[in-house]
Amino acid sequence: MPVTGLYFCPDSGATQTPAAAILDRLSKRYQPTLINKWTLEHRLLRDNSPSSTNPSNTPNLQAPVTQTPPQTRYMQYLDLSFHPGKRFCLVDKSLVTIDPDFEHILTAKLQGLWSMRQTLKADGTALELEDFKIKIATLSQGSVIKGVLMEVEYLPCAYLEQGEGVIRDFIDQLELPSGPNVRLYFSQAPIAPNADGSDEPREFSILDTGMQYMELLRLR
Repeated sequence: MPVTGLYFCPDSGATQTPAAAILDRLSKRYQPTLINKWTLEHRLLRDNSPSSTNPSNTPNLQAPVTQTPPQTRYMQYLDLSFHPGKRFCLVDKSLVTIDPDFEHILTAKLQGLWSMRQTLKADGTALELEDFKIKIATLSQGSVIKGVLMEVEYLPCAYLEQGEGVIRDFIDQLELPSGPNVRLYFSQAPIAPNADGSDEPREFSILDTGMQYMELLRLR
């Protein structure tokens, strides 16, 4: 699978939306070909389980020990229209793709264990430019625009170590807005090791793209 990277710029309140500005810049510099429209839906759920406590009622006579508060657990669902028939599901650090029918069964079973935290949606345009596919969309939560996201897919390469630098250079050449809240997202660690246990570069997979989106969209 080709390597992808994500760019995100929060809404700045400018007259021209960031998505329109990026499309305008791409069109003037490179004349890309319009492929189609695409959508995204991301749901973040929070674990309702009570925090773990000391079950003993016996007073602790030893010196108090500082305890790390338990971390809140989240479940994420991601639907990308350009991967039809697949849903990404992330719990803790385990990311899988599931069938939409199985998702309905799963959410019904877990309805009392998880509560909805946020739902994000995006609508945008997919374009093709020589060795690249570019997907640009405005990200929103209800009526609130959160910003613009852009996925850059480098088609000739199947390894992140080789493709990341090319994607970074492509984004840099566009001279897009930068700042402390503007981020680039690449997979930082393998989703799964090589089958033979070797340290050789691992081919990029659909799960790597899913993890990039999960990292971008969580608590956005």
